[in-house]
Amino acid sequence: MSTLQLHDVSMAYLSKHEATLALESISLTVQDGEFLSILGPSGCGKTTLLSIIAGLLSPTSGHVTIGNQDLKQTKANIGYMLQQDYLFPWRTIQDNITLGQKIRGTYSQTAKNEALKWLDQLGLADKKNLYPNQLSGGMRQRVALVRMLATNPTLMLLDEPFSALDYQTKLKLEDLVFQTLKSEEKTAILVTHDIGEAIAMSDRVVLLSPRPGRIHRIFEIPTEIASTLPFEARQHMHYNDQFQIIWKEMESLATTS
Repeated sequence: MSTLQLHDVSMAYLSKHEATLALESISLTVQDGEFLSILGPSGCGKTTLLSIIAGLLSPTSGHVTIGNQDLKQTKANIGYMLQQDYLFPWRTIQDNITLGQKIRGTYSQTAKNEALKWLDQLGLADKKNLYPNQLSGGMRQRVALVRMLATNPTLMLLDEPFSALDYQTKLKLEDLVFQTLKSEEKTAILVTHDIGEAIAMSDRVVLLSPRPGRIHRIFEIPTEIASTLPFEARQHMHYNDQFQIIWKEMESLATTS
């Protein structure tokens, strides 16, 4: 996939009585293979922005391109992973992970084998005939990751996928997702409220201002942190310095809003 670009994107929600501006003049370039995180206060439009990139919402003004092609004209394969796993409880794990293939019309024995291979790599091969309610929360999120990977997306959108997990499971899954996406050279955009998570997983962190969401500042994460697994990144000697820089910037936004 070629570079993702947002060109002066704004989004307003209209009601009978008023118009609410959620995002204003967002321009951003995301390079191939980059892991980008989006931070910002609640209500600043992070998820709205992700939905626009996914093609689920059309911006009020501006546009999104992938490889110089408008998002609506391109056939980009975009994966979306949410806070909830949204597995179908009446389907087995094997059926759940191949559902995306069936929807996209790419299902075949070869595609199914690829999905099962991912399931094996993520340590769940022996769970393929079970149902979601027989798995832990962390296992279910791994299944949701497999379901996304099974369609071979080139761009992955992650909307707080670890926030509902206990801390130990969250840290393990962060490492797993990071390692998987980096090894496959996937481009990823993560929405999170967690400064530490953003630093540990990302090449860059975009901080949005309070509503209407604008790009307030973009932080380049030092290579020595960005190139290591998230758990190890948190132990890095410069991690706390980076955390304090972003924390203070977010605090300044809170006091001026």
